[in-house]
Amino acid sequence: MFMPESRYQKIAIIGAGSVATHLGLAITAAGHHISCVFNRSSEKGRILAEKLDTQFTTNLKTLDSPDLIIIAVTDDAIPQVVEQLSNCFFSVVHTSGTVSKEVLKDVGGDYGVFYPLQTFSIGKDIDFAKVPICIEGSDSSFSMNLEELAKSLSHTVCQLDEQKRRILHLAGVFACNFSNWLYVIANDILKKNDIPFELLLPLIQETAMKIQSKTPLDAQTGPARRGDISTIEQHLFLIQNDPQLLNIYKTFTDNILNSYSHQYSTSNFLSKGGD
Repeated sequence: MFMPESRYQKIAIIGAGSVATHLGLAITAAGHHISCVFNRSSEKGRILAEKLDTQFTTNLKTLDSPDLIIIAVTDDAIPQVVEQLSNCFFSVVHTSGTVSKEVLKDVGGDYGVFYPLQTFSIGKDIDFAKVPICIEGSDSSFSMNLEELAKSLSHTVCQLDEQKRRILHLAGVFACNFSNWLYVIANDILKKNDIPFELLLPLIQETAMKIQSKTPLDAQTGPARRGDISTIEQHLFLIQNDPQLLNIYKTFTDNILNSYSHQYSTSNFLSKGGD
């Protein structure tokens, strides 16, 4: 990826979790300089600082006038960090999908959002060039600077205001976090019956591949999509002693049945007492 000389020669990262780690590695790989890592936990902070070949600190007051501070901590921890940075007049961004950029305004310099839309786990490599980065700056000039930095890391960069970013994050929770939790449920069902989870992997992979060429609505398959009530009844019988699982199955099945009800006579089967 072409890398113009960056206006951000010294970038400090606050945090040492999954987002901070992957973003820090991507920034370094793109030719930028991470000048410092701050983290409350010395162990995690030192590990990341070593990976990025930079210094580590537990004292924000020791930051050496960075050109940009990236706050990559949990949403609840952002205000605590900002309180320590108040009136420092540094340019600062956070990486949250839901927190307003305005939480950063008391730092005193330019502020904004630098939100990478991806699921990150330490130890799992990510091709950051394929990670969409959503940015929002306190003014148009700072937004342009953030866009320049983002484009040095990723092929997909877009400017999104607060409301659209929150909606995107919500959609991401459904598409990623909830779907992964369904994998957890599926794994539990299989484990209780001595069936290897690996048998589902080709199905999971094909499902993910299919929506790259079809809309999710067109890609949907399964008994609820077909209006196959006899199969649905068999599934309900298998999980009849698990109220929580029954509720999840009924909620999803009823929603799918209603979405495709124009294609067959059965509609809203479960909510009408079809259990």
